Amino acid sequence: MDIHSAYNRAKEMLIDGATYDEIKSCTGLREKEIKRIRRNEIDNHF
Repeated sequence: MDIHSAYNRAKEMLIDGATYDEIKSCTGLREKEIKRIRRNEIDNHF
């Protein structure tokens, strides 16, 4: 999975309410990266 599709998939999973562990196992991203996606791209819109 390339980095852009991993970020997009992680964003979708965060919106759907998936846990960090589920997202890490599916996308291969680190928890730090997932938290950055949540802070910068999701929390700003809600």
